Amino acid sequence: MKLLAIIIAFGFFHWLGKPKALQAFGWWKKILNYGQNQKWFKPEWLKSLLLLIVVTLIVSLLAWILKRQHDHELWYLIFNSVILYYCLGPEQLEIDARHIQSTEEDDSMEWVVNELTNEALHRWFAVIFWFVLLGAGGAVLYRLFDQMLKHLAPPSDSILNRLYNLLSYPVIWLMVLSLLVASDFDRIWRHCKRYLKQKNWYQQQLPLLYEAMDFAVENCEIDDYKSDDILTIRNTTLSVLKRMLMVWLVLVAFIVILTIG
Repeated sequence: MKLLAIIIAFGFFHWLGKPKALQAFGWWKKILNYGQNQKWFKPEWLKSLLLLIVVTLIVSLLAWILKRQHDHELWYLIFNSVILYYCLGPEQLEIDARHIQSTEEDDSMEWVVNELTNEALHRWFAVIFWFVLLGAGGAVLYRLFDQMLKHLAPPSDSILNRLYNLLSYPVIWLMVLSLLVASDFDRIWRHCKRYLKQKNWYQQQLPLLYEAMDFAVENCEIDDYKSDDILTIRNTTLSVLKRMLMVWLVLVAFIVILTIG
């Protein structure tokens, strides 16, 4: 059911996009502002976190009720598809990627690869990961957490940012593994395994992902790499990211088969 919901939601998101009204999350910002105005409750981070947990639990409860009340699970599928569609993005990665064509010359090709990879992490992969793990509530949890940080802009070393990074941690490692499968496994592994030899290798997940993606795009995907060809780098990076997403879908399919079996 989750695999079908992912295919439906991502299909609508990719081909139809999302209206601006569904990208704004204005209702969530109003809730956060209301919480911030309640000065009697401290600390501020806990107040915002509790609001996030309440919304997540409500969505999870609705999904559970729909699954229990209907044997055919059609409404459960529709609910999950709608929630996942709402949480993806909020904007299509391809649309923002087109703006990179006008990137200033001072911005390197590595920046282009890293920017697209980071956006794919937060727009696609993390939402799908937590949806598979926790259902509709998981997708809502990650997206609203992301929107909360953008709205409140807490310090980088705040508890909220640390919790958000914790949610992204397993996703980044799975993205690295899916990149190995989607591109040239041997060459990428030989190039990036030095990160795993460091004492704090478990804290190097994001630099490892960026390095692996940059190496894959420049050395494994493009035969005639040109440092000034932003368009080629952009399109190739998007292609690799979509192949990584396909690896994820295949993995989810195997999990479904094993679960049924």
